[in-house]
Amino acid sequence: MTLGSDSTAGSRDTMIFVVCLLLSVVARADPVGVSEELASGLRRTVLAPLIYLQRQTQLIRDRRAEFDRLVVQRDSAIMRASEVPRVAAENRRLRALLQLGDRLSLPFVAAEILHQVEPGDQHTLIVTAGTRDGVRRWAPVVAPGGLIGFVSRVDRSTSIVHTWTHPDFRASAITADSSVAGIVAPRVGIGPTTLLELREVAHLSDLGPGTLVVTSGLGGVYPRGIRLGRIRRLEEERPGLSKTYLMDPAVHPASVSHVLILLPPVPADSGRA
Repeated sequence: MTLGSDSTAGSRDTMIFVVCLLLSVVARADPVGVSEELASGLRRTVLAPLIYLQRQTQLIRDRRAEFDRLVVQRDSAIMRASEVPRVAAENRRLRALLQLGDRLSLPFVAAEILHQVEPGDQHTLIVTAGTRDGVRRWAPVVAPGGLIGFVSRVDRSTSIVHTWTHPDFRASAITADSSVAGIVAPRVGIGPTTLLELREVAHLSDLGPGTLVVTSGLGGVYPRGIRLGRIRRLEEERPGLSKTYLMDPAVHPASVSHVLILLPPVPADSGRA
């Protein structure tokens, strides 16, 4: 390093030292006024960009927090709005179930379905009522739309229900005007069972599409008047013997969440001593 450069660096350091010394003397002489004026000058000049950046950063932070809050409120509103149709539909089903209970002349117990119909297990349901609720085997299970099936097995707090989709399901049936009788059974074929058949209909009987078919009360399992379905078309005719009609079911088990299990009628003298 040359001599000139050393002397320049030394002069600069000396000047900085003298300035700092003067500033310190002035600050000692009038510490309050000088320090405030100095701080104000620094804020207006050197620190102005930093103060501006700090203000903008805080503003961005506040706006970000407000944006996040609005996003949470929007998501909550969307979630609540999406729940409204489901809750409304559930309320309609429960009201229909209560109205059905009011119309029934038999005692009953309400139950919730725990196991909906699936492609691999379309014939059974599990419901939340058992022996402690008075449920017995063979008890009819109904929904507001019509017959669901019957209780096939009972535990203390749950029951297994065989629906009308079961291949062994049979119900003695009659048209709503009591003019034609027959036997209702599921139409068994390839894939899930979705239709019913009205079998053993007298050959001279003629049923048009839309004719309502209900339980006849014969056989001692299903009370009279429970909806089974409506006639779709003539499926098979054996001349001189009988006819078989294809039926649309009154209700499909997969569309039901709550049911009523009908109980045996209470004897009239059960309350007597």
